[in-house]
Order: sequence, then structure tokens, then C-alpha cells
Amino acid sequence: MKCPYCGNDMEKGKLHSHGGVFFLPDGESMPLLYTKNQMEKHRAVSLPPKLNSIAPKYPEAAFCRSCRKIIISCEE
Repeated sequence: MKCPYCGNDMEKGKLHSHGGVFFLPDGESMPLLYTKNQMEKHRAVSLPPKLNSIAPKYPEAAFCRSCRKIIISCEE
């Protein structure tokens, strides 16, 4: 999927929550520890706390690393 803001490729993944909300790309496993190094190793991206209202169903999402925009799929 192309980012509608900058035109670069977006990564598919899911939103997860554990003391905050973060994006985890498809194919990556959950970090054992939520340290900066572990998050970077698993290519997880922390998102702003204002998104904490998302239910922990791990919705599908696409993330643009270039402009840091995320598109969330709310389909069930």
C-alpha cells in the first residue's frame, strides 16, 4: 500500500498495547522486554498515548516510516 500523504510504501502490521500503543510489522514477534533496544530489534514503533482508547483486539494497520502516518482498519 502506498502512503496517501507522501507516496512511499507502507508496512502492514497490527497495533498492540502494553503500557502504551505500538505498531508491530507483520512477521515480527512480540518483544520479550519493552526496552528501546528490544522494540527496535522487533521493528516495533511506539505511538502517541492519545491512541490508548483503541480496544486490545490488535487491529490491522499500515505504517509509513517516512512520514510516520498510520492507517488503521476498523473492519471486524
